[in-house]
Amino acid sequence: MRIDNNLNGMLAAQMQVTETAEKLSTIAQVVGDPENMEVTADMIDAIAGSIPQIIAYEANAKGIEMQQAVADTLLNLKA
Repeated sequence: MRIDNNLNGMLAAQMQVTETAEKLSTIAQVVGDPENMEVTADMIDAIAGSIPQIIAYEANAKGIEMQQAVADTLLNLKA
């Protein structure tokens, strides 16, 4: 079913976002002092790399909302 595909896509995107967040946390700890923290290339790459996963997560959520709206409309028409 299509909703299952969207849910699986959302779970995959969530796992990738979690991995990116963990990577950012590790990079931030390695960089050191928060007052003198520099933005490193690794940190920029990790942040930029998370953007496609966030977009995919939102797209899958919108897909589920649309499928639910269509199902609701079909049920209303049938009733």
